[in-house]
Amino acid sequence: MLATILLVSIILLLFILDTFVCIPKGTKVFTKAHLMDGDKVGYITKALKLDYTKIKKGQIWRLFSQVFLHVGIPHLVFNCLAILFAGYALESTIGWEKTIFGFFFSAFFSGFVMAFGLKFEDGEGASTGIYGLIAMFIMTAITEHTLFFSNLHWFFIVLLGIYTIVGMLIDNINRWEHSSGFVGGILYSLLLFVFNN
Repeated sequence: MLATILLVSIILLLFILDTFVCIPKGTKVFTKAHLMDGDKVGYITKALKLDYTKIKKGQIWRLFSQVFLHVGIPHLVFNCLAILFAGYALESTIGWEKTIFGFFFSAFFSGFVMAFGLKFEDGEGASTGIYGLIAMFIMTAITEHTLFFSNLHWFFIVLLGIYTIVGMLIDNINRWEHSSGFVGGILYSLLLFVFNN
């Protein structure tokens, strides 16, 4: 669980810096647009978001660095909770290394699809990695023959299910991001299965 907590802590720290510190002078911090909707003026967002044009120019880190960015408090809260729930279940079963690597593999896979498949210029959020974790959760449940393969309470499994469904209903871009992260998680799980047997 420590790796998942560390990941969430980094995301929270970067959100605080990007929302309150690393912003253009004169930014109105305590407005609805800034706090709830994420007006994307932070310098960290500008340096790390998924941006096809900048990736083409060599800024490869943008294929996965978008997972550290969140645009608004609701976006941040939902994603951090989903990381904690899915990460806890997976870390306790497959270990922290495989869990964290699977998260970043899924985010990278989604970033690659979004950048080179759709030429996307504006991507932020950990949901690409989270959908990978959810796919890994499902794949682990299949191999363990139960959804309750970890100590994660059934209520949190239901919340992960709701998160998964709602995230696919937002809009077409989110569907692409989330489904490609999910596919990344399936591919990663299959690689684990092949190399562990």
